Amino acid sequence: MNKSLRITRDSTLTATRRLVIDAIWRTQHALVLSHRDPDADSLGSALALGEALENRGAQATVAIDSPELIAPPLDELLDVNRVLPLTAELADGQYDTVFVVDTASPALLGAESSLCEAVFRDRTVVNVDHHASNRRYGTINYVEDIAAATAEVLWVLFSDAGISCTEKMAVNLQTGLVGDTIGFQIADTSARTLRAAASLMESGGLTHKTPRRVLNARTIIAARLYGAALAEVQSTADGRIVWTSVTHDLVATVNARVEYSHGLPNALQEIVGAEIAAVFYEIGASATRGSLRSTSYAINGVAERFGGGGHQLAAGFTIDQPIATARRVVLDQLEKLLDG
Repeated sequence: MNKSLRITRDSTLTATRRLVIDAIWRTQHALVLSHRDPDADSLGSALALGEALENRGAQATVAIDSPELIAPPLDELLDVNRVLPLTAELADGQYDTVFVVDTASPALLGAESSLCEAVFRDRTVVNVDHHASNRRYGTINYVEDIAAATAEVLWVLFSDAGISCTEKMAVNLQTGLVGDTIGFQIADTSARTLRAAASLMESGGLTHKTPRRVLNARTIIAARLYGAALAEVQSTADGRIVWTSVTHDLVATVNARVEYSHGLPNALQEIVGAEIAAVFYEIGASATRGSLRSTSYAINGVAERFGGGGHQLAAGFTIDQPIATARRVVLDQLEKLLDG
C-alpha cells in the first residue's frame, strides 16, 4: 500500500476507533447483534461486548436470528444461554445503541429486511467487523480488514478504552481468535493477533480449554456426519477444486443436524492438490448455504456474486436455489476463477 494512503487509512481508523469507544462509554441500553449461522468469532465477540457494556454500567441484550442453531461445542461458550432470538418484540426495546459485530451486511443478520430496518431506526448503529466485504451500513463503521478476527478488533478497542477483560470475556474473545484463525494458522494471523492471544491468556482465556474445544471437539453424532460428508468428497478442475454436500438425506442417515457439520471447509482445504474447497449445505428445499476456502485465489468475489462475502481466502453465501442447482452454478464460477 502507498505510504500516504496507509497514513490516511490509519488516521481514519484511529478517529473511528475513538467514536466506537465513546459509544461504548455513553450507551445506557444496548442491543448487541451478530450474524445468523453463529460461529466462534461472532458469538464470542457478541458475548464479550455484552459483558463489557454491562461491566461499565449499561444494560445489554445479546441476540441473533436463531439461537437454537447454536450447536455443540459452541454451546460451551460462557454465558451463551443469555443469547435471545432477534424478534419484532425485541426490536421495540428502548435501546439507544445497536452494536453489530462480525457481520458484513445487514442481510447476514438473517432477519427480514423490515425487522432490520426497525432495529436500526432512530438508533446509533455501531458496526464492528474485520471483513473486507463489509458494507459500512452503520452510523459508525469500524472495520479493520487486516485483523484476523473481530475478537482481535474488540481486544484493541477494549485496550484503548481502558476496559479490563474479565475471565469470561477473555475466554469468549480467545475462542473467537482461535476459531477464526484455525488455531493461529491463517495468513491474517499477525504479531498483534498473537499479542492479543497472550493478553487474553493472562486474563484467563487459556487456549487449551474452551477455545480448543470449539475448534476441534465434536459429539459422536457430529463426528459421524463429518465422516459421512468427507466420504462424499468430489473434485473437479483436475483436483484443484474439491467439494462436498451436506444434504438433508445425508444428515438423516446419522440422525444429526446441518449445524453439526462445522470444520468441513478447513478439512477439505488440506487435501493435496486442492486450491479451492467448497461445502454446500442444504438448508431448505430451495435454499443452499455455501462455505468457500482457498489457498491462494480470492474467492470472496464469487461469494459476493451470490449475495455473500467474507475474506479473500475464506467466504460464504446463501442462495435461494435447490442444492443441485446452487452447486452447479457456484462450481462453474469457481472454475472460471481458476481459468483466470
